[in-house]
Amino acid sequence: MTAWYKKNPEFFEKERRELAKASPLMGLSIMRPGFPLNRYTKLETEAVVAHGTHQVAIPNSHSHLEYKIALLTPPNFPDRPPVMFCDDPKLPWRHNPDRHVFGQGQACLAVNAEIQLHWPPGSTLVKFLERLVDPWIVWQAYYDAHDEPPPWGARDHGREGIFDFYREQWGQPLPGAFQTKAFMELLAMKKTPKGHHPCPCGSGKKLRDCHLPLVAEKWSALDRRDVKKDLEIVKVTTE
Repeated sequence: MTAWYKKNPEFFEKERRELAKASPLMGLSIMRPGFPLNRYTKLETEAVVAHGTHQVAIPNSHSHLEYKIALLTPPNFPDRPPVMFCDDPKLPWRHNPDRHVFGQGQACLAVNAEIQLHWPPGSTLVKFLERLVDPWIVWQAYYDAHDEPPPWGARDHGREGIFDFYREQWGQPLPGAFQTKAFMELLAMKKTPKGHHPCPCGSGKKLRDCHLPLVAEKWSALDRRDVKKDLEIVKVTTE
């Protein structure tokens, strides 16, 4: 696969200009293997990284929050979203689920399939900052100031948080984890689920006689690649 910045240099330059305007203390650069995303994680292959100090306006205030971060763009950006790494002493740098940080400082900004609802494929880095990174940073700042999570802007950790998102997509209560997982499995299919599949609602009916329109709508709205990622997490925590 030809990386996005090689395939479309004009788009790369546009992204660089827009990032510089929106977040002047960050830069967008082509980095070689070995570049540190934070003190624990280094690039394994050449990639474009947005890095530096990002400023976030504090709600109802003229002040700003400042955090060092790195956004690693995938080769097929902007079809797929960046990955954020913490690179600031004020943020957790190692696995800390309570602070929505995993592995070696990777920020958990949302459920995998939820990210595209805030940042549809084809969006910009600036939109990624505004819609996903900024709310996450404000959440972290509240936690630091009050030594507890804020009463907004976060789901439960792991499986339960993922299930909550898919129950929201269903739009009405699902009976339990088994039914929610069955719903996810339908959304992860390569082709639109057919009417002969059992409906995940627990009614015992086939999809054609139950919730086929809803399942087909959500299958079209969510990226199956992200649903599969969420499903793998769910399987690891339940099997």
